[in-house]
Amino acid sequence: MLRATLADYNFWPQSESDSPLSIKRAKLPLDEAAILSRDASMRRAAIKAMNPLAPSYKAPATRRIEYKTLDELFQPLIRNSLTELVGMATQSLAMEEPVLPETVFSILMPIEQVEYLTELYQTFSQLQNTKVIMVHDDDGDNTSPDAYTTLMIAGESVESEVILAQALLIQT
Repeated sequence: MLRATLADYNFWPQSESDSPLSIKRAKLPLDEAAILSRDASMRRAAIKAMNPLAPSYKAPATRRIEYKTLDELFQPLIRNSLTELVGMATQSLAMEEPVLPETVFSILMPIEQVEYLTELYQTFSQLQNTKVIMVHDDDGDNTSPDAYTTLMIAGESVESEVILAQALLIQT
């Protein structure tokens, strides 16, 4: 179900660039060491993709792991997406009679985003022990800010397999 959702639309709204989610499975427990390892791998891959000649990536000295519930992550995102969609539709429809095809096409992306978020929320709600994990650079003095934030949405299947949707978000 997750792969079908991501096949249609896969852009996380809290990122400043394309940050598609990827689906992973794991048998191991998702402890702090595993989370930080996945985070470092994603950061390393992103740096390498931007500049293949870049020196070996070194993760920030301190990274902070933040946990949220599905509701804490998805409720505000869905509410904001619905508000944007209703605002665009209301404004577009109020200006034109009859409704032009361009108007209809202009609201397709917000519709896709609402569908994407609600399907992810609904699918992960069916799993057990769900949690949202975000890994931030915790450079307190901000001398070398890292624009990357790792997002992981995790839950366990009935077979006790960890299902992960993960992305590296760009947030400056």
